[in-house]
Amino acid sequence: MSAAGLFPSLLGERWEALPEPVRRAHAGSGAVALEGRARAFGSPGLAALARGLLGLPSPGPHETFVAITPEPDRERWRRRFGSREFASTLVRAEDDSTTFEETIGLLTFRCALAPRRDGFTFVFRSWRLGPVPLPRAWAPRIRSRTYARDDGLYRFRVLVAHPWVGVIFGYAGRLS
Repeated sequence: MSAAGLFPSLLGERWEALPEPVRRAHAGSGAVALEGRARAFGSPGLAALARGLLGLPSPGPHETFVAITPEPDRERWRRRFGSREFASTLVRAEDDSTTFEETIGLLTFRCALAPRRDGFTFVFRSWRLGPVPLPRAWAPRIRSRTYARDDGLYRFRVLVAHPWVGVIFGYAGRLS
């Protein structure tokens, strides 16, 4: 990862056009701690079981804390929703300088960033279990957006759903 941080290096010249709250959170120049509120949601049954196994939040409103810690070759993310906490690691993909990989437990998701006027979205590319590539047809549908409005707050929306089990997890909120 470059000295500029993972997200600035992935977005290149488009980085400077992003709103200040988004750039402040994702610059990668130092550790960031964000606090606020979020609402989590998800389906019952297998989706609830998956949330429980991964430490993901149960549906409802939560006090929320996000810590992003850059390291020379990766970013470590720790998220806390109420009393539930989960972590992931983001690294630049070794074979594609336009994508990154986020690992949660044994699952790794490869994504690209799509800049928007108010922030960016994660664009799902592929996934794997450990070193084993998984069929894209089996993948959950992922929507993830980071953005800011005129109030200066960092905002986010994440939805991970699967046609067979429903909404595995989702959350949306504001942090400062």
